[in-house]
Amino acid sequence: MPRSTTTQGAANSEPRATLPGRRRWARRLMFVGGLVVVVAVIFGSVGLPALERFPLDTDVTVLYTGGFDLYVDQATLEPLATPTHLPMTVQRTVKVHSGGFSTAVVSEDDTIRPGPLTYHQDFQYLLNRRTMAFENGSQTIMFGEPAKVDIAGSYRINFPMGTTASGTYPVLNTETDKKAAVTDGRGPHAMAGVTGVQVIDFQSNVNGPVSPSYHRWLVDNGFPASISPAELEPRLSAYGVDLPVLLAVLGPRLTSSETTLLNRFLSTPVPLDYTYFYQGTVAVEPRTGALIWVDTTAEGVDVAPSLTGVDRLRPLLATYASTSEVAALSRALDQLAAAPPQKVVKYTWVQTRASAQHVANLAAGQIRTMNLLNAFPWVIGGVGLVLVGVGAVFWCRRPPVRPATPAAPDVTSERAA
Repeated sequence: MPRSTTTQGAANSEPRATLPGRRRWARRLMFVGGLVVVVAVIFGSVGLPALERFPLDTDVTVLYTGGFDLYVDQATLEPLATPTHLPMTVQRTVKVHSGGFSTAVVSEDDTIRPGPLTYHQDFQYLLNRRTMAFENGSQTIMFGEPAKVDIAGSYRINFPMGTTASGTYPVLNTETDKKAAVTDGRGPHAMAGVTGVQVIDFQSNVNGPVSPSYHRWLVDNGFPASISPAELEPRLSAYGVDLPVLLAVLGPRLTSSETTLLNRFLSTPVPLDYTYFYQGTVAVEPRTGALIWVDTTAEGVDVAPSLTGVDRLRPLLATYASTSEVAALSRALDQLAAAPPQKVVKYTWVQTRASAQHVANLAAGQIRTMNLLNAFPWVIGGVGLVLVGVGAVFWCRRPPVRPATPAAPDVTSERAA
């Protein structure tokens, strides 16, 4: 009996037809999720450091109040019987003038007003926007004039992000061109009268010869660069030297060359050596490195006559050392060289609380922005992990197998039989 050769297996493969499509979508979900995770990791490790930088729109003015004491006659530097005291205000403006991804050109303009007087100090620096440290460059200006000084690696406008109390931070002192490390870090702690941030307190102490730029600034603002030997006479007189008597006694005994030497000494101006000193506190917000508060315990300038020219006179003094007047001059010059410098000016100042709160508000806003940026890779990475997890579930899950539909009887075959 002939039998039909019709194949009935095609219907039996139909229940698994949806499996490849399900896994294809699962694979796509896992790929997209993995890509999102990679993007989040790259953004967290590369993108965040690129975005967390010194703002190019910085334009901040802070205010200080204090007192200014003048100890000498400014023209002669002779001590005053009573120092002149003047109330003082200081206005400091920090502004970015230009910048790119890596660096910014930042100016610092200070206006100092003791009583009716007004002094201006203008600076400019090349600042690394990521480290907040200065870099050397032709943009550097000190006291209004271009200056080739080594400021690389120092701080003044801003401390580094992530400042710690145990860290070492060399701060640029413009009056001496020194990089003086701040010390005795204390904090973080809340600051009295200022809300929204915590700060780390650092102590700063500087003492040394003034820089060439600051020396020129002092001279430009009325402080002498030198004094005449005649103006030195009152100081010698204080040490027991009667200069007219000395010249009367010594003059007839000098040779022509000795007379020339003495006359040259008496007609040559005596240079003045200025020394700068500073003691104060700076309060830094550690997350951003912003300077919230600055106060000065003591700041000012001392002066002393430079007696290097006296060395040329030493042989003459040695020749006539047996003369009492010459011996007295030698002793007086030694005492004058060893004497402490004369105080010229001293001032103290402190940042106003309103000004400190203004800077604190700016730092708090910067911290909020940084927090949002830091949260972004975590959120995106979490979304990516969810996508990977969902894809994995769909990949591993097998669809239920539906029972095969029984094939209809082959009527044609049966009739043929």
